[in-house]
Amino acid sequence: MQVLHAINGMLHTPIVPGEKTFKKGQSLHYINGYATERPLKLVGDIWGAEPVTKRQQEAALSSPKWDPSSTLPKWVENDRKVLRFYGYLKESVAECRLENHRIRKVVIYYYLSDDTMHVAEPKKDNSGLPQGVFVKRHKMTKEDGSPFTPKDFALGQTVDVYGRKVFLIDCDDFTREYMTSKMGVQVGESLQCTTDPIEVYQAAYKRKETGIPPNPRTDDLTRFLEAKLGKPPNVLEEDRLQQFLENNRRVLRFWCLWDDRTSLYGDRRPYVLHYFLEDDTGEILEVNENNSGRDPFPIFLKRGPLKKEQAAFMSVTNRTYKDQCYCPEDFRLGSSVHIQNRSFLIHDCDDFTRRWYMENLGLPEEALRSLDTTEPIPPCAKSALPPHNDYGTLEDTQQNCLSLLPKPPKKNFHKLMNKDSIVLRFRARMLETDRFKLSVADRDRKFIISYFMADDTISVYEPPLRNSGIIGGKFLERSRIFKPSSEEAYSCCDLYYGATIVIHRRSFELLEADEFTYTYMENNRHVFVMADTDALMRSLQKQVSGREDEVRTCFINVDTDGTGCLSMSELEAALEKANFKFTKHQAVALGRRMDKDKSGQIDVEEFLTAIGVTAADAPEKSDANEVSNTEVDK
Repeated sequence: MQVLHAINGMLHTPIVPGEKTFKKGQSLHYINGYATERPLKLVGDIWGAEPVTKRQQEAALSSPKWDPSSTLPKWVENDRKVLRFYGYLKESVAECRLENHRIRKVVIYYYLSDDTMHVAEPKKDNSGLPQGVFVKRHKMTKEDGSPFTPKDFALGQTVDVYGRKVFLIDCDDFTREYMTSKMGVQVGESLQCTTDPIEVYQAAYKRKETGIPPNPRTDDLTRFLEAKLGKPPNVLEEDRLQQFLENNRRVLRFWCLWDDRTSLYGDRRPYVLHYFLEDDTGEILEVNENNSGRDPFPIFLKRGPLKKEQAAFMSVTNRTYKDQCYCPEDFRLGSSVHIQNRSFLIHDCDDFTRRWYMENLGLPEEALRSLDTTEPIPPCAKSALPPHNDYGTLEDTQQNCLSLLPKPPKKNFHKLMNKDSIVLRFRARMLETDRFKLSVADRDRKFIISYFMADDTISVYEPPLRNSGIIGGKFLERSRIFKPSSEEAYSCCDLYYGATIVIHRRSFELLEADEFTYTYMENNRHVFVMADTDALMRSLQKQVSGREDEVRTCFINVDTDGTGCLSMSELEAALEKANFKFTKHQAVALGRRMDKDKSGQIDVEEFLTAIGVTAADAPEKSDANEVSNTEVDK
């Protein structure tokens, strides 16, 4: 009351001349966004003798400066502002042939004035569901007990509303602009809603219900009833006569692979896919491989429509529609097709298929190139065999490791029958090594080493020598001889004139061979490299290039008697003097080749011509002979 009397007294105060402001002062002020009465502060006693001027009244009643945008209460500033999000939730449906799950579209409203929200489900005709308000408006909390805020809503995320998972897919324009400009939050791009199986069924049902009598070619029930009453099948099915006439005997053929290695005993198996253009059917044939271990079943899938996936429910007539099957546009090299829960990788096609795709579908030639599906064969892991236990032969020890019931090692009967009488014989002598020192008597001992081609065995025989003090005869029983510190036995290629072999820690040098051995090795030059004179001649021709005069001089100097012929030993000495790379056996084989009359003499000019030293490169023969005769006289 005191304040009201004071205000009434001020209103009847006369207007002072010269003053131009006549606005009323504000008697309210805001605390925490709410208007409250401000206590009046007057100068002096309003009931006393001292008068109150208008300036003093305005100074007492003038309101402080304030910003309305920052002092408005939240329910005033955000009044009628609602954020709206669109989403859906998925419910499972049991014991229904039309659908196994249901998509329910909902709208989430978030009221900015008091941070409340409610969830509504738009009503649909003939849905059979109690739609409308899904959750009433109130302050909802998350799983952790904290309330929802606008920042908890983003497109592409799932919101848990009391155990119901709502997937957000879109929002209105006001919500997108408000969250971007006011809150600085990007809500994301709009998404598409998942297809509802019942909506697909209803759309197909509405397409059939056109108001006219159903056509047996498009309606399953009508086709079933017409067929039951005896109507011919060609009338009930779709007319494909034109397609048959245009594409008769036209078949697309693809080669594909089915990788079944993820299952037990699975493998990569090849197949052939045939697609018949005349009736849009296909078949899959199995390619039988040798030693595959599988029974030959040529037809993997009999001819029929190639369904993309198994239908969720069966129709009345069990008919397969065209859009549910594979067509030529679905087959591409490098892509996979899923038929009967199996994934087939298409990697090649025939020439007719390539031409058909290029002419009818306009595919480039690069897209129809075959793919390389070969995989590197991993090396087979082999277990190491234990060392020889000195019982029996090495083959017996290996047979004990290959099976639980040991069998005698198999012999090479072809080799036994064809090479039974072939024996390579060499004359040899013992060599002194660091481990075995030779006595005076051992230095003169001679041996005959025989190599039996039938079973790769070696025997050593020592001819008896009179007054030597050593009993001759059999030095080593016929057996297989292995190389030092190895399980590899000596072969026929390891024995040649000049070679050194180790037999039971004793070294033998092969000095020469018999005539049969030389002849046999020369007739089998593809096996015995040291007897290949053609390879030796090519090697000598390369070595003599650029040094023809030097080579000719060496051969002339070796021919001390000036006859123009060399013996076997002289030929070897001449080759060695000319610094040629060769072995003793090669020198003997070359001499036997050049000695055509079997006289034991090799013509020098003929030999030099054979290795590429022509007569034009030679110095004067008379001068050479004079030099040779002078040396002989000396």
